[in-house]
Amino acid sequence: MMQPTKRRPTAGKRKPPPVTLLAPTWDVGASGPANQDRLRSEPATEFDHDTGVESANPNGVRRRRRHSWVDTYRKQGIISHAQAAAAATLRMASEGMKERDPIASIGETRTPGGSDPEAARVDSRKYYRELWARIPQSSQPVVHRVVLDDLAIKDGNVFQRVRHFLRLRAGLDAIS
Repeated sequence: MMQPTKRRPTAGKRKPPPVTLLAPTWDVGASGPANQDRLRSEPATEFDHDTGVESANPNGVRRRRRHSWVDTYRKQGIISHAQAAAAATLRMASEGMKERDPIASIGETRTPGGSDPEAARVDSRKYYRELWARIPQSSQPVVHRVVLDDLAIKDGNVFQRVRHFLRLRAGLDAIS
């Protein structure tokens, strides 16, 4: 039969200190420089629809929103205000004009009479298809990249960038 082993008293031994790990200097989370790209800070205002008055938040709360590449190129003077407006129209049309119809933004239409929600979604993009057909074939890839995907024109040599910006302007002029 085995006898139980006796434990030694731990009165004279010290525990090792807890291990603390320092965060790496490059990892600053959401406040890092990569996440601050194209962010703008604006006051969080409230709009009273009855009086039509916009009032600022007394607590100094601010909203942070990201600029689209269309806004960035407009501020740089690469595209005009009319071309930026045409880009906004194309983007809204690609999403089914949700800004014009708040009920459609819910995503589920409940109407009696056997309506087809998929047919309503296809009809809502009819204007988008009409706009897209007006854009020249050579401009469609760059317009899709900048306006719909919200991606920058790739860095390349100067001549390629100029050619892409010319195609972007030509495509936006075609729908404005």
